[in-house]
This record gives sequence, C-alpha cells and structure tokens, in this order.
Amino acid sequence: MLDQESPDHRELPTPTPAYGDPAAPASTPPGESTVARRATWFELFGDLVFVAAVGQITHRVGAHPGAGSVAAAAGLFVPLWWAWVLYAVHANRADRDTVAHRLLTGVGLTGVVGMAVFAGGVGQSRGVDAGFVLSYLGARTGVAALYAWDSRRDPGLIPVFRSFTVGSVASAIFWLGGLACDGGWRYGAWAVAMLMELALPLVAGRRLRRVTQETEHLRERFGLFTIIVLGESVLGFTNGLAAAHTAGWAALTAAAAFALTVGLWWSYFNGSGVRPGSHTELARPGKLLHAFTFGHLPMLLGLALTGASMGIAVTEGGAHLNATAGACIVGGVIVYLVSVALVRAAFTGIREAVVVIRLLTAVLAAALLPVATRIPVAGLLTALAVLVIGSVVVETPAQRRRAAAA
Repeated sequence: MLDQESPDHRELPTPTPAYGDPAAPASTPPGESTVARRATWFELFGDLVFVAAVGQITHRVGAHPGAGSVAAAAGLFVPLWWAWVLYAVHANRADRDTVAHRLLTGVGLTGVVGMAVFAGGVGQSRGVDAGFVLSYLGARTGVAALYAWDSRRDPGLIPVFRSFTVGSVASAIFWLGGLACDGGWRYGAWAVAMLMELALPLVAGRRLRRVTQETEHLRERFGLFTIIVLGESVLGFTNGLAAAHTAGWAALTAAAAFALTVGLWWSYFNGSGVRPGSHTELARPGKLLHAFTFGHLPMLLGLALTGASMGIAVTEGGAHLNATAGACIVGGVIVYLVSVALVRAAFTGIREAVVVIRLLTAVLAAALLPVATRIPVAGLLTALAVLVIGSVVVETPAQRRRAAAA
C-alpha cells in the first residue's frame, strides 16, 4: 500500500516520494516545511507498548479458536487501534518531542499497558472488564492532556481539544455505564461508546479544517503499525513451529505461512498509486483523510485475524483446520485485500488497474473458503500465498506505468 523507507531519523535531507508514487517528489502544501518529518524514537517506543496489547488480543483466538473468541478479539481490537490512532494523529499535529510531551505520553501509555494486561480476560469477570475500560479511558485522558498542553501555545488546537474532550466525556458515560450492565447490554453500551468516538472526526470535521497534517509522517506511522500487526503473524507461525518441534509437516506449513506474510507485507508497501499530487489532500481533514484512516481499521483487523490463526495452522499442519481457524485465515486475507483496494480506489478510482487486480484476487481467495477445512493446511496457505504474491507481481507494471506518467 505504501512506498516508504525505514524510519531511522526524524528528518531527511530530501522529501520522501509522493504517496504511492515512488518516482515523483512529494509536493508540499503551502506553509509547510519542505523537509519530510519522520517517526521519532519515542514514537517507536510507544508502538512497542501497543505490540503487547495486540499480542494479548490475537492470543485469544489462538488459545481458544471459536466464534466467540474471534468476536471478542475483533471487538477489543477496535478500541486498541483507535487509541493508537489518537496518539499517532496527535504527534502528527503537534509534535514537539519535549520533556512535557514525553511525560504526558508516558502516563497515557500506562493505560495501554493496562489494556494489554486485561485484554485476555475481558468477558470473564466484572473486575477484569472494569480494568480494561478504566485503562482505555486512562489512555484517552493522556491524549486529552496532550491537546490541553499544546493548545496553550497553538490556539489552532483549541477546537481539537474541546471536541475531543466533549466526545471523550460523552463516550465515557457509556463505557462506565456498561460496567453496571450484564451480558449483551454491557457490550451494547460499549459498542455505542465506540461508535460515538469513531464518528467524532466526521461530526467535528468543520471545526478541524484549520488543523493540518504532516502527510508523509502520517503515512509512515500507519505503515509502522501495519508492521506491528504483521509481526503477530510471524510470532504465530514461529511459536507453532517451536511447539511442533520442527516436524517435517510443520516446517512445510510454516514456510507457506511465511510466504503468505511476505506477500501481505509486499502488497501493502507496493505503493498506493494515487493521481499526482493528491496525497497532499491528506494534510487537511476531509474525505481522503477519513478514507485513509478508517480504511485501515478493517484492513488491519483482517491481518490480525489471519495472524491470530497462524500458530494453529502450523501446529495442525498435518491435519485440517477447524472452521473458525480456516475462516480467520482466508477471511482475514479477503478483508485485507478488499480494504486495501478500496482505500486505493478513494485516490485513483474504482476502475484503476491495481484496484481491479486486488479485488479480483479477493474473489479468487473467497473461492477457497468452502474448501478451507478440507485441504491440508500447507496447501491452503500456499494457495493464498500464491494468490497474494501473484497479484503483486501482476500489478507492479501498472504501478510503474503510473509513476512514469506522473
């Protein structure tokens, strides 16, 4: 999806390539620096904290493969992803990397640590549920504190701080109110709270128009979080291989799982191929920014569900997957391919060649769903890897033609 270099420094001497256009220089919106910002070491440390929480959530599927575990993991992934988005977007808008910023962010990340601690047991007791909710609200409070601090120097962030605070208080009522309920009512209240938070950028769009984004930095941050989620796939099949004591069939299945992971990574970072200059439209709140941001939710959720079942796939490499694991692996790849195609389509149009290729690949992957539990696991993973890597190979000439035309 993206063409990026490794974030070794905060700044580069020359601009990074345009979004999805490896041949063209990044154009710079009026008033913005011509030096591309890069992720800081402290941001990468923050991502490390989120790694722990992602691992605990995906572990629920691997430990107890079933529809309930998948639904729980998917539900828990949303607030975790949103917490990461809040910190990433704040750093993009108002990063000064000062002592105060690091302290406030560190306090907020304590809430993310709490989310990691309680994520594995949510749904088992009221106490664990309360721990997860309070940790999440603590993480959000950290973001509010950062905006409050930054708005003292930058009046343009005052509308952001006010909107964020009002939205946080309103959603907190449902998060905390859900703890007083039982069963489905609790999860229903939490769903309402989450929907309110996700809708806030859309509702407050007009008030946020004056706030600009560092486009290249934002793209890089989302790319780094994608690497985190893909890392869970690597951890899954390596743990499965270790548990199977590197048996011949397990090694074969792990090799296929690794090939699939490589294909998914390649597909994401192969470039989004937007029309020349359109990547700069991410700099201000609008349809493209929302499509880019929210399009990553199903995309990353699909990758997470696929990765969550990698360990099961390798451990049971000599047999067949159960319905849940098969659906997670194949369904996760399908959701990823459709999501990454639609995000690209927001920039290029639905008929653009690479979009069509990725959607057709998703259709071919869907043909594997009926046989996911009937064919050997290694065969299933190999077929998916061939489809994903094959689609990248086929779409690459189109990527180059677009870059040359720009």
